[in-house]
Amino acid sequence: MPDFDQMNETDVREVIVRPFLHRLGYKQGTEANIRTEQTFRYEKAFLGRKNPNRDTVLEGRADYTLEIASVGRWVVEVKAPNQQLSRDTIEQAHTYAAHPEVAAVFFLITNGRDFQLYRTSSLDKPLMAWSWEDTEEVFIAVSNLVGPDAIRRKMKLLEPDRGKPLGEGVASEVKIIGGFVRYEDHSSNHPLLSVDSINGLELPVVGGKVSRATDGRLYALVKTAKVAPLMGEISAKLERDDGYDFYSSDEYISTNRDRPTIFQNFIQGNLPPRTNVSIPGLGHFAVPFGFRYAATTQAVGFVDGDAFKGTMQLSYEYFFENLTPMMRSALEGRFGPIPSVPSAQGGGRFEVQILSL
Repeated sequence: MPDFDQMNETDVREVIVRPFLHRLGYKQGTEANIRTEQTFRYEKAFLGRKNPNRDTVLEGRADYTLEIASVGRWVVEVKAPNQQLSRDTIEQAHTYAAHPEVAAVFFLITNGRDFQLYRTSSLDKPLMAWSWEDTEEVFIAVSNLVGPDAIRRKMKLLEPDRGKPLGEGVASEVKIIGGFVRYEDHSSNHPLLSVDSINGLELPVVGGKVSRATDGRLYALVKTAKVAPLMGEISAKLERDDGYDFYSSDEYISTNRDRPTIFQNFIQGNLPPRTNVSIPGLGHFAVPFGFRYAATTQAVGFVDGDAFKGTMQLSYEYFFENLTPMMRSALEGRFGPIPSVPSAQGGGRFEVQILSL
C-alpha cells in the first residue's frame, strides 16, 4: 500500500493516477491520448462576453485530459492525500470539464486515497465512488464507463441521413472555398524541435468540404497551402497533399459562439534513422536515430454567416527509438537534457469560408 502520509500531489499523479490511466488503455502519443494541463485559447473575449470586468473567466487546468481523437473526452483532477474531496474540488474540476475546448462527458477527482467519478451534466452525486483499496474490485466497472472502447461505444452514432443538415442554416454538405489559418505561440521543450519560426505565419485555406462520415460524425476535409519546410522530412510527413481530415462527435455544427463545436485531426507515424532535419543555426543534417511521432490539431469554433471560425491548438510529440547511450550523451552535451517526451505545441486562429452545395 502506498505511504499516503509521505505523498504530495505530484506523487499521486505519477504513482497512482498515471499507471491507472495506462491500465485503462490510455497512453501519451496515441489515439487514446493523455494530455496534461491543457492550455486554453478560447477565452471569454472571443466568446463575446459583455463585461470582461464582471463576467466569470473560463479557466481551469485539470491534471489530465483523456481523449479518443475526434470521439470524446473526460478529465481527471488530482489533489494531495491530505486534501479532502470537497464541493470546491468538484466545482473546480467541473469548470474545466465544461469548458468549450474540452466538453468532457465525465470527470474524475481523486486524492489518491479516494476517487469520485461524475457526469459533467450532474454534480449532485457521483456515478461511482471508491477507495484506493477497492480499485481492483471496481476496475472493470470503471473501464466500462471511461475506458477507450467505452467512450467509443457511447459516442457511436447511427448511420446518418444523407439529407440531414449539418447545422442550423447549414446544408447537408458544404464546400470550403477559402479562408485562412494563423499560427501563434508555438514553442518546444527541446532545441531539436524548434518551431519558433512558425509564429505569425498565415496560410490560405484553398479548398475542402464538410459532410457526414459513414459513422455519423461530422467530417471536414481542409486543404491549405504548404508550410515552408521547418524540420525537413518531419514537416513533409506531417503535411498532406490531399488535405487534413477533421472529425467531430457533435450531432450538428454549432452556430452559438458560447457552445462551439470541437473538430480534431490526429496523425501518427514513424521516421527511420538518417531522417533529414533542419535546426535553426545548425542547418540540415541526418539524425542517426529513429523516432515515432504523434500530432493532434484541435479546432474549436462556430458558424457565423458563411464562415466557420474560431481558435485552434496543436501538439506534436516525439518518441526517440534506437537512441544509444553514446548518442544521448552527445545530444545532451550539445543541446541539454532530453525530456522524457520531446514535444512542441502552439495555437492560432482560423476562418473557413463555406458554400452550400
